[in-house]
Formats: sequence, structure tokens, C-alpha cells
Amino acid sequence: MNKVGLALVQVLAIAISVLFLPSMSLAQDEQTSWQKPTPIFKQEYDWLRLSSDEWLKGDIISMYDEELEFDSDELDIQKIDWEDVAELRSKNWQSIRMLDGTIAEGYLVVKDGKLSLVKNGQTRHYELANLLSIASSGQNERDLWDGYANIGINLREGNTVQFDYTFTAGMQRRSASSRFKTDYTANYSKYKDQDTNEKKVTANSDRLTSTYDWFFSQKMYLRAMDFEYFSDEFLNIDRRIRYGIAMGYHLVDNKTTTWDINAGPSYQKTYFKDVEDGESNTEYSPGLVLGTDFTYEITRDIDYDVSYSIQIVDEASGELIHHFETGLEVELTSDFDLDLTFYADRTEKPKKDGDGIVPEQNDYRLVISLGYDF
Repeated sequence: MNKVGLALVQVLAIAISVLFLPSMSLAQDEQTSWQKPTPIFKQEYDWLRLSSDEWLKGDIISMYDEELEFDSDELDIQKIDWEDVAELRSKNWQSIRMLDGTIAEGYLVVKDGKLSLVKNGQTRHYELANLLSIASSGQNERDLWDGYANIGINLREGNTVQFDYTFTAGMQRRSASSRFKTDYTANYSKYKDQDTNEKKVTANSDRLTSTYDWFFSQKMYLRAMDFEYFSDEFLNIDRRIRYGIAMGYHLVDNKTTTWDINAGPSYQKTYFKDVEDGESNTEYSPGLVLGTDFTYEITRDIDYDVSYSIQIVDEASGELIHHFETGLEVELTSDFDLDLTFYADRTEKPKKDGDGIVPEQNDYRLVISLGYDF
């Protein structure tokens, strides 16, 4: 290469260095100094950061059994394992319950493995490992409530004309130290005889239950109210009313399985629809109620539930009264579920009607229903 060509190459190399090396150095400096942005915490939202470093904004519903329910502004209601929560900030007061029974409320901040409550300008710190539950504060009464409604309908036309429905609905109020729950079930069925056009009812029953539980330790609770209203035309019961109290215990309580048992005294009044001459249509009886509730999370969207109770009363009131429910709840969307439920009821000593006919001891039914959660 001649001297002129070598000089041109050197000039070109110097020009490239002058033009590009400063920008390359600047890019390296920017890459070295870049830090992830901190979100702006708008007061109209609760904020949740997952262990994957993703942020969600929305509303805290509650935290029970190592599971946080969070109503995301974009993704609707999400159930998140507590171990996946890296940071949590509330826009309103939240109520917390600790393992030692301590209950406190204030603006909630969970960060870097620490729990803080800010109230009236003062910050108090708590051991995050001892946290039992989170619920909306009593100042936010509306946030303490949730509910559901399910309907299952069977319609037949043609050679058989039949109409069946099962309707269930309920509401629940949960705070950090208590739980009020009420549930209602109605079962009705009728068919029309094609020869006589006569309509005949084949099932007609109602059941309303209400309980109030006060949690005074991690494992035990007092069922301060246990109420049931029941009627069944074909069991010859116009209405049956039971009052009681009970003690409850958590046998298993983890992120996939809960299993509770409870037992306590009760008092029952039964009014029969029709009785034989000389028989009383009203019976009163003290009793004992034993119950258990089991829930297992098969997958994130499928739950399996079992509930069983037995009432021990005197012979005139039925002697032994069993109620059993089990089934699957499949989450279709954040608000809608598909439920498959099996019901079984047994009365050991049913009351004869006015014609001397003894009702069947056992009743069974399998119901497929669509549910809405609110």
C-alpha cells in the first residue's frame, strides 16, 4: 500500500473513533446505571407485587389460609398463594389478626419481609411470620361482604312434562376475628300426567342456615350462633327450627386443604303438616349437633367440598337427622362457576302423616348448576 492509501486508512480509523466510540461508551454507561422504575402508587388502588416482580393494582379482598384474594383492575379476582406475595400496599384501612390473637388496623404495607400498619400518623411493625389473616377494616363495611347464587333447572317436554329446579344462595361477612355466614337452598319438582293433565308436585323443600363464628386462636373458634330453618312437604314437616352453639377446631388448615369439626348443644322445634288423630303436631327437643366441613383444592380452578352434620334429638322429633353435601366447584371465569353437587338427607324416625303413612327415611339428589359470585 502506498503512503497516500495508508494515510487515508489512518484518517478513516480516527474518524470512526471520534464518531462512534463516545456513543458506545454512553450506551454502556446507561446500561450500567439503568434501574427498574418504581410505580406511582395512586391512592385509589391497592398495590400488589408478586415474587416474579409483576405489579397488580386493584382491591385487597382478604387473606385467609395462606391465600390472598385480590381483585385486579384488569384481571378480575385472583387467588394468590401468600408465599408469592413480595409487596402489598393498601389504599384503605385493613384489619389484621396475629397468631397470638392480636387484632389491629390501619393502612397496610408488606415489604421486604416486614409488616407495618400506619394509623393516625404512627407506624407499628409486626412479625410477618405471625400473620393469621387480613380483612377489610370495619370502616369499609361493604368490603367485608361477599355472596353467591346458583341455579339448576331441568325442563322436559313431550311424552314426559316435568319441571325441576334447585336454587342456592348465600352471603358471608368476614373480618379478621369473625365470620358470619348464611345459606339458603330450595328444591322443587313437579310433573304433568299426560293422560289426566293433572299436575303433581314431587319435591318441595327449603333449608336456611346461619352461623356466626368467633376465632379466638389459630386452631379453635366459638360458633356463637348456629341456626337452621327447614321445611319439607314430603317429609311431613311444615317447619323445623333449630338453635344452637358449638365449639369448632381446625384439624387441617393449609393452602390446599381445610378440614374443620364442630360440636355443641341445640334446641329444636318441629311443626308437622299432618298427624294422626290424638297425636301432637308439634314436638320440642334438646339435642346435640356434630358437624364437619372439608375442602380440597384439586387445581387452581377446581375445588372439592364435603359437608356433613348429624343432629341427635328425641325419637318423636326424628331421633337422628343427617344432612350430607359433596361436590365439585369448577371456576369458569372470575365470577361464574359450574357446580356439581350431591345431596343426601336421612331422618331415622320420620313422623307418620294423618293417613298413617310413614315418609321415606332417605332423600337423594344430584344437581348440576351455574353459579355467580359477587
